[in-house]
Amino acid sequence: MPEGKGRILLISTTIFPLPPQGYSGTEYLVHKLAEGLASKGWQVSVVAPEGSQLLDGIELIPTPVGEAEESAWQRYRARMEQGEWNVILDASFQRWATMSSVGKDPELPIVNWLHTVPETYGSPPPLRYPMFVGISRSHAEHITHRLRVPARWVYNGIDTDFYRSDGRPRGGRYLFMGRYTSEKGVLEAILLAKRLKIGLDVYGDTNIIADAGYLKRCQQEADGYFVRTNPGVTRAATVELYSQAHGLLNLHRWLEPLGLVPLEAMACGAVPICTKEGGPAETIIHGTTGFLVSDDYEAEELIKRDAVREINPEVMRRHVEENFSLPKFIERWEFLLQRVLAGDRW
Repeated sequence: MPEGKGRILLISTTIFPLPPQGYSGTEYLVHKLAEGLASKGWQVSVVAPEGSQLLDGIELIPTPVGEAEESAWQRYRARMEQGEWNVILDASFQRWATMSSVGKDPELPIVNWLHTVPETYGSPPPLRYPMFVGISRSHAEHITHRLRVPARWVYNGIDTDFYRSDGRPRGGRYLFMGRYTSEKGVLEAILLAKRLKIGLDVYGDTNIIADAGYLKRCQQEADGYFVRTNPGVTRAATVELYSQAHGLLNLHRWLEPLGLVPLEAMACGAVPICTKEGGPAETIIHGTTGFLVSDDYEAEELIKRDAVREINPEVMRRHVEENFSLPKFIERWEFLLQRVLAGDRW
């Protein structure tokens, strides 16, 4: 292993052990980044729930599953304040590492890796250098606009060795993959499929949801023939679903920070039809690796002409491999972290 490049503390959520058994995008990415940085010679410690499985050489600072993040912070607070690490990368929700620095403006750099919309926070932490990192250019611009602080971005990546078509014949049904929440546009996709009388299989977690009423309406609108609703599935199962889908239909209703699902679908040969706002406009090349739409009417026209058949799956996959693979993701993060260690602040 090469000489150590830096001593980093990666802070995950307290919800799922690493790697997550279900889909769980944030935890998946924290796990992959920890392994990637360790393989490149970084000394890596990770705050994550008990039961997490990490490579030899990566230290786990365990928390009980579901522990309050303030309590979890107490488990690494003293070591952080003693300077055991020379950079902190925080992917948690409440960001106690950052908030503990208010009024101190410490030399220890704390990088805030944001995976959701910045409206989650009423205001930025009152620090000279809040150091937010989004997951797309659009996301970083949204952070800056909402919180009035500079932001950088690093595109998320996927494992293109794992995400590849399994060779099964494609059926005639479209696929929706994502949370049962209004911002993901699940209900609109369901209603569109019913109106056009096309098959749509919907998959999303039914346990951790913000609005039980919204989930119930999605289930009620599903007729079991044209539209079928299903609970969440494992990552392995998503590969099977992408591989047999006619196309991906994800018509989100918010500024999507990035969207791992369209990347995974493209790598497996399922052509995405996505709303253009947010990250998908940076990951999908309209007419070449999928389609970007402004509204449901544009999506309807694409479905009516069966536009997904116009896309070459080899071109689509190569686009993902060259721009959004795990090696590219780790390379970009390592470059940014090295700049931080060299004194770069924002």
